[in-house]
Amino acid sequence: MKFMAFYPLSLVILIILVLFQVSNGSDLVRESCAKASKNDPIVHYDFCVASLEDAIIDSQGNNPPTSLGDLVAMSIQITKSNATNIISIISNLLKEDPTNSTKFLSQYSKECLKDCSDLYSDSLSDLDDAMRAFESQDFNTASIKISASMEASVTCENQFSDGNEESPLTDKDNTYFELNAMSLALINM
Repeated sequence: MKFMAFYPLSLVILIILVLFQVSNGSDLVRESCAKASKNDPIVHYDFCVASLEDAIIDSQGNNPPTSLGDLVAMSIQITKSNATNIISIISNLLKEDPTNSTKFLSQYSKECLKDCSDLYSDSLSDLDDAMRAFESQDFNTASIKISASMEASVTCENQFSDGNEESPLTDKDNTYFELNAMSLALINM
């Protein structure tokens, strides 16, 4: 009987501890995003907070961030996921499906999309290198690799504008650019 009385109390304590950890993660996110957005005009506070807090929610409170290092790792992972998503979007745009809007894309735009896919694939390697460098506390190399990753979105957009074509990826490229900027700003804090 004593065990049954202890069980609800221990459950309540466990729930409070989990909520406290998630709350502390959110405080860390807000404070870090405030500093990042103050130090880098490319990083928008609301974007930074939403991106990191969404990742915490998606992880269902498992291992909430407790340090700036945790936020950097989380930010790089978010950026990698975003690049993978963009590669998938490009693949769908290039599919030869009569119901797909690809039939309205010029041959030049299709070639640009193929190049963009390659750029984003390469950027995944840069982000992996950045994560390894960060974990070994080589912050300079981590920053260089994130900057290289950041260029994928810029180069992709430039290819379309060089051919006077409208990019179907502008919003995605801008988001990717800002995610990289966020990672870079967090590393440099």
